[in-house]
Amino acid sequence: MSVFSNFWLGLGFLCVHIGAFSPPKYSKCISKDFGHGGTVCLCSENECDSFSEGTPLGMGEYAVYTSTKARERFSLKTAKFGKSLTMKSSVENVRLMVNNSVRFQKILGFGGAFTDAASINLYNISTTLRQKLLSSYFSEEGIEYNIGRIPMASCDFSTRPYSYNDHVGDLEMADFSLADEDIQLKIPSILTAMKMSKKNITFFGSPWSAPAWMKTNNKMTGFGQLKGKAGDKYHKAWALYFAKFIEAYEEKGINIWAVTAQNEPSDGYIPFFTFQCMGYTPEMERDFIKEDLGPMLSAHGHADVKIIMLDDQRMFLKQWANTILNDPDAAKYVAGIGVHWYEDRFLPAKVLSDIHNRFPDHFILATEACIAPPLSKPPVVSLGDWARGNQYSHSIIEDLSNWAVGWVDWNIALNMEGGPNWVKNFVDSPIIVDAEKGIFYKQPMFYHLGHFSKFVPPGSQRIEVTASEKSFLQFIGFTTPAPSTSTVVIILNTYDLAVQLQIHSQDGTINETVPPSSIQTYIW
Repeated sequence: MSVFSNFWLGLGFLCVHIGAFSPPKYSKCISKDFGHGGTVCLCSENECDSFSEGTPLGMGEYAVYTSTKARERFSLKTAKFGKSLTMKSSVENVRLMVNNSVRFQKILGFGGAFTDAASINLYNISTTLRQKLLSSYFSEEGIEYNIGRIPMASCDFSTRPYSYNDHVGDLEMADFSLADEDIQLKIPSILTAMKMSKKNITFFGSPWSAPAWMKTNNKMTGFGQLKGKAGDKYHKAWALYFAKFIEAYEEKGINIWAVTAQNEPSDGYIPFFTFQCMGYTPEMERDFIKEDLGPMLSAHGHADVKIIMLDDQRMFLKQWANTILNDPDAAKYVAGIGVHWYEDRFLPAKVLSDIHNRFPDHFILATEACIAPPLSKPPVVSLGDWARGNQYSHSIIEDLSNWAVGWVDWNIALNMEGGPNWVKNFVDSPIIVDAEKGIFYKQPMFYHLGHFSKFVPPGSQRIEVTASEKSFLQFIGFTTPAPSTSTVVIILNTYDLAVQLQIHSQDGTINETVPPSSIQTYIW
């Protein structure tokens, strides 16, 4: 072989590896078992499990991260592709075929909500511990969330009901102003997360209720809607409220990517509903978007801020999408559809694919999920409950397999009770803060989410992954964007049974074992 041949071979090798994935290492966590079917990882000012820089994969190598009910957390293994081995057909032997040439939706990302409650918990602990908690979510040392949801004024996860303008009759929104909760808690938390993140964090706002004086029942809670009808002074004023919110956050250095037209509009038709809500029918939301919200945002220079319709349970999806998106005057303002997970059991995820196929120009985003009564058995905060992590991963795989572009959790942190919440609607969270002890716990839900958010960056694209045999494994695959283009396959095993796995791709064959009660992320 000539000198020139060696030179070009070497240059080719360099080009192959210049963008190779570098699997970060994960430090061992301080594991604690509360007897709830799994373990948590304890973080203090002095110690907290985290990622650190790794070395690039070599030619013909893959990485696999494993988290298990049996205490493993992002355990890293690297190995070389092997030969295709003969396997007997059974549920304990599974072959997956990865086809990078068949591609589906691009991924927006993963994240959680900066509620008042989350921010209160962040500011009930020391600066050092608060930095560790936010770093766990948003930095390269953490699971790299890139989406943040922001309640527009109060919700149930506040300590009081409040709006941004309680001046009765102020239709010009002259007295609109952010609350102390925004200035002292939410905004500082968000700005800290932004500084930590190497990614652009995408923020969207969601309103729970208009000010009480603007509603039919003169309350922020209970059965009530916006006074009047689309196009009138109340609807114009409410649309202006959105524009003012966007501008107020922009002045603080936080760009709002999108707003949802209303959080759970069905709640406003439930008599005696206990916390902030406001009702819309599909027709009412359609008319508000096309006559008020869309034109108002455009008039105020916010035409680039996306509008997300529904933001409610997927059992409402067909009716709402057909009503709003079949109206071209409304559809032109709507970028996407938000869905919540609480009533998923009533309608299969295929409805997401059905709606995507009917309205392919409008994205679907899972905008809220949490473990809450009546979906959970007591206690509300079940520290270490591995099954709750399984619920998260199942939902993510199911939604993204049916064209959702991302998945957003609810509160990023709650206290040991599952709050604060002014109506005691306590729920669980991936991170639980014990302010009295100066610690926080990372729950299985945190690690399950991290198997997606850490390794499937924004701009990734879902690819085809199929199984040659029937299997109880749940799986999904992606290709990540340049420069370090990689293939990612995530596998969820909810059973207490190990599975022998083969993954076949154009790059080679992987032979591994999927441990019982585990989630794995394969990357090459």
